[in-house]
Amino acid sequence: MQYINKELNRESGNNITNAYLHDIWIEDEQRYPVDYNDSFKKLPNKANSYYKQMTQVLLNNQNHYCCYCMRRLTGEGDTTLEHIIPQTADDKDARYYQKDEFPWLKRNIKLSVLFSHEQNPDLTQMPHSVCYDNLVASCHGKFPITKKEADIETDGHCCNHPRGVKRALPLYFLTNIDTIIMYEINGSILANPDSPWCEEAKELIQSAQLTWEILSDIRALWYVLRDIDIDQIKADGKDEQSRKDLIQDNLYLTEYSEERINALIAKFTKKQYWECFLLYDWFHSYHWNAA
Repeated sequence: MQYINKELNRESGNNITNAYLHDIWIEDEQRYPVDYNDSFKKLPNKANSYYKQMTQVLLNNQNHYCCYCMRRLTGEGDTTLEHIIPQTADDKDARYYQKDEFPWLKRNIKLSVLFSHEQNPDLTQMPHSVCYDNLVASCHGKFPITKKEADIETDGHCCNHPRGVKRALPLYFLTNIDTIIMYEINGSILANPDSPWCEEAKELIQSAQLTWEILSDIRALWYVLRDIDIDQIKADGKDEQSRKDLIQDNLYLTEYSEERINALIAKFTKKQYWECFLLYDWFHSYHWNAA
């Protein structure tokens, strides 16, 4: 998981929200009818333009990686807007997220249900359903599936979709996130037991389902191929036999069980799994925890 600096791009994000609010202003009632449950999307004749604009600002802020699983994103059908404080949150829910370590979640945000009923609200606090400071870019959580998995719901196995309204503190806003959530060489994700944020990290991992098997397999394979130039990895993966040779030759240098080696070879020689694997290139340069 990577550090996300919300101080960057805030002006661009706020400009998008301000433009959206300007367009929905009700002059006769002197208030903004904020779309509480579907951020930006129900504005007539705008074809989701504010949603798309905000998505690109957030992706730029995150180096085009999902805030949770580190999938590389384009913003074209693979990205969702994740609300840190859930859209349906009440005051009690919001207070869980408004910690001293995340001051902008206290300073710059007002619950949309309150904001939309105020006359001439002060725009120093934005409605939380469309506020840059309460938004991050997440992936759609979809992966290739085998025939065995065909009956499993595939609208999102990880990240935004399963998280829903479950609690997930934005630990990626902490500069030392790499010491709080770590990845082991077998592909597993770990909440550092020595971190004061350990319990919150476990909660985030569970809420976003970052222990999903395909994610562990992808991370494990990036560890296996860590010393190979990434351009070489891409070049050697252009056909099924080349992928098999690349994966097999390097997997047999690990201490993985024969069963796991065979499973990884069978999975990632398939084109759709290999293409998905390449989207997680962030892990190529990760400093692996070998403990």
